[in-house]
Amino acid sequence: MPNSLLKGESLLIIAISLLGWASFAFGDASVKYLAQSYHPSYLVILCATINTLILTGFIAYKKGLKGFVAKKKKLMMVRGALTGGISYFIVSALHYIPIADVYGVTFSVPFIAVILSFLFLKEEVGRHRWTAIIVGFMGVLIVVGPNFDVGGVGFYYAISAMALMGASVITMRMIGTSEYMPLVFLYNFIGMLIINLIIGWDIISELPVPDLNHVWLIIVNALLTLGGIGATTYALAHAKSTASITPFLYSQALWGVILGYFVFNDIPTLPTIIGLSIVIGAGLYMIYRERQLNKVRSGA
Repeated sequence: MPNSLLKGESLLIIAISLLGWASFAFGDASVKYLAQSYHPSYLVILCATINTLILTGFIAYKKGLKGFVAKKKKLMMVRGALTGGISYFIVSALHYIPIADVYGVTFSVPFIAVILSFLFLKEEVGRHRWTAIIVGFMGVLIVVGPNFDVGGVGFYYAISAMALMGASVITMRMIGTSEYMPLVFLYNFIGMLIINLIIGWDIISELPVPDLNHVWLIIVNALLTLGGIGATTYALAHAKSTASITPFLYSQALWGVILGYFVFNDIPTLPTIIGLSIVIGAGLYMIYRERQLNKVRSGA
């Protein structure tokens, strides 16, 4: 199929995606801070419990019992389980290694997701989108540099999260827009809750009561996670293709550096500045291409 026939992505969907990744970045920073005092599973359990209660109440109010009926129940359960695993691995990785290192691994997801969507969903990609994804990934590698803590457990947690994130993207594309979106979010948080209760079962009896000074941050983290999952899931479900939306994950790198500097006193290095410039450039090029494709499709 000629590249000109590929459907350009809606700027609204792009904006929602960018907002979602920003929410995740702020949530990651709050988790990294809290992980100094609490077990990773404990933080995920608190986040999932808060959001499960919020979403259950919202769905019941808006739709009643019929709002809890899923059309693609098996796929919803699979994605919920994947989200549960991702949440545990991400929080655990943030406990051991810097945010930049975690992102350096997980930012491989767009590349993996596009390959999987090409192989299993038969989605058209096109050379411009491939270029944006590859160039953006190269920029992230420059940001992170070659100094991964290869022998550290944090690196392996990040690798595990990356693998599950790729599978989660494809699962969400298979679900598409057939489900009530708040119900999709609810399945994610139920998955997070169940998986982390199983993983952290041995520490449940020793769970501390949150420090009053941390309660507000725990609540903020839960809301940021809800916003991140809500926005990115909505964008992914309504996107024209996997390739047209996943590259905007790279925008999270910018937030990672900003938050690392102001919250954890991580001063950006020259490779960081160069790499981020490449990442931002790839993202801007992607937006430009989507606008051009929209013009072609509309006959402008």
